[in-house]
Amino acid sequence: MPANNTIPKRLLMAAAAHPGQQPIVVDELGKSLSFDRLIIGCAVLSRQIGTLTHRHHVGCLLPNSVTGVVALFGCQFAHKTPAILNYTFPLPTLIRCCERADIDALLTSRQFLHKCDLGDLPGLLAEHGIRTVFLEDVAKRIGRLAKLNGLIRVRLKRLQTERSSPDDAAVILFTSGSEADPKAVVLSHRNLLSNVDQILHAFPIGKHEVMFSALPQFHAFGLTAGVLLPLMNGMRTVIGLSPLRHKENLQLIRTQKPTVMLSTDTFLNQLYKAAKPADLASLRFVVAGAERLKPHTRELYEALGITLLEGYGATEAGPVIAVNVPSASRHGTVGRLLPHIEYRIEPHEGIEDGGVLHVRGPNLMKSYLHDLVEERSSLDDGWYDTGDIVTVDADGYLVIKGRKKRFTKIAGEMISLGFIEDEIAKLSPECHHAAIAIEIPDEGKPLLRLYTSDPALTTASVRAHFSAERIPNTWLPREIVYMAELPVLRTGKVDYQTLQKMTSAS
Repeated sequence: MPANNTIPKRLLMAAAAHPGQQPIVVDELGKSLSFDRLIIGCAVLSRQIGTLTHRHHVGCLLPNSVTGVVALFGCQFAHKTPAILNYTFPLPTLIRCCERADIDALLTSRQFLHKCDLGDLPGLLAEHGIRTVFLEDVAKRIGRLAKLNGLIRVRLKRLQTERSSPDDAAVILFTSGSEADPKAVVLSHRNLLSNVDQILHAFPIGKHEVMFSALPQFHAFGLTAGVLLPLMNGMRTVIGLSPLRHKENLQLIRTQKPTVMLSTDTFLNQLYKAAKPADLASLRFVVAGAERLKPHTRELYEALGITLLEGYGATEAGPVIAVNVPSASRHGTVGRLLPHIEYRIEPHEGIEDGGVLHVRGPNLMKSYLHDLVEERSSLDDGWYDTGDIVTVDADGYLVIKGRKKRFTKIAGEMISLGFIEDEIAKLSPECHHAAIAIEIPDEGKPLLRLYTSDPALTTASVRAHFSAERIPNTWLPREIVYMAELPVLRTGKVDYQTLQKMTSAS
C-alpha cells in the first residue's frame, strides 16, 4: 500500500479537495477552523517554531484542542518532529521523556500547565537545558505582517513541504507505561498515512460522517484515528478536551451531532452513566480500543441502536492492527487484521491455545528512539513482537487472550490474569476489576490478588462463580481488595504498574 506523501502534503491535498469556510475541526473550547484557516495557521506557526527551536525534535505538551492540532502540524510544516508528551505522567517521568526525545524546547501553555498542576515543570526542564516556549508568548509575536506572509505563502504554494520525505520521522509518541517505563516510538509519515489508508480500506467511512474523539492526542489511537484519519478523509472533526469530562463531552455530542466516536471500555461506561438516551442519538458507530471491551458495555450501547466495533493495536503499529467493521464483525474478537499486515503466531511456554502475535507491515514503526541512537533495531526483519497471546479463527478473526506479561505460572499451569478479570466482570459487570500476581518469598507459587471497585464482591461469591463455571481452583484469587476507584491511565487502561508498586509497598 503506497503512502508516498508526507502528512503536510496529504493535508494540503485534503484542503484543496474541500475549499470553503465550513469548519473542519472544532473543539470544546469553542474554537473552530476551516481547512483554509487551518493551513494558514500551520504556515504561520511553522515559521515561529523554526526560529524558536534548534534541534530537530520539538516537545509538545498541549491539550486536546484545535491549538494542539495546529501545533502538531506546524512542527511538521517546519520540518521538525513533534514529541507529543503525556501530561498525565509524573514529573520525573516527564523529565526523562524529554531527555529521551532529545529536545531543546517544549511547546506548551501557561494556562494548561496550571490546570495540570505542572507549574514546576519549566524550572525543572531548565535545569536540564530545555527551554519552555509558551504559545501565549508566541501568539504575541505573530503580528498582522506575519499572518499576511503566511496567507501569501499558502496562496502561492510556497510551504516547502518537499523538505520532508515519507520515511522521515513524523512524530515521537510514548508507550502508555501501564506495565513498564514508557518507550519513545518513532513513527514516520509513511507509517501513519499507511495506517490511515489501511483503516479506510477496511472501513470506508464516508466524508459525510462526523468524527468525535476526546482521547488524548499523545495516545496513538487518539492521534491517528481521532485527528489524522478524519482530516485526511475530509471529515468534520470534533475534539473533546478529555475523556473524563463526561458532561462537557455529552454537550459537544448534542450540539455537534457526531456520527462516529472513538473511546475505550472504561470511558464508554462512564459516559453512559452520565448520559440520557437522547444525548447519544446522533451516533451511528462507536469504535472501542486500548482495552478489552466488556459484553455489558456492548449491550448498553447496542440497546440505543449504536453499532459498537472493537479494535486492537499498539503504539508501535501506528496503532491499528485489527478492527471489526460494519460489514465484517464478530463479537468476542477484535476483528480481522488490516490489509497489508502479515502475521505469525509463535508458541509460548505453557500455553496450548494460541501463541504470541508478531506482525509486519507498512504501518510498523520506524524504530524506538533509543534504537536510532544505538544504531540497532528492535524489529526482527520488520517483524514486531506484540507481546500479546492470541488465536485466529478460520475466518481470520483475532481473539486476544491476554498480554504475555499478564500470565503467571501456578502448579505448572499458565494462568491468564485477563481471563480472571473477564470472569469477575460477568459476576460484577458494572464495576472495575484488576487481577495481580504477587511473588512471595519462600512460597512455591505466586499469590493471586483481585482489586475491585465492587464492595459486595467476596471470596465466597467468586469461589461459587468459578465452581459453577468449572474453573479450576488454581485460577481463584486468594485475596480480594476493595478500592473505590482503581488507578486508570488517561487512555482508559488499568494502571497495573501502580497496582504492582502498591502491592510491593504493602
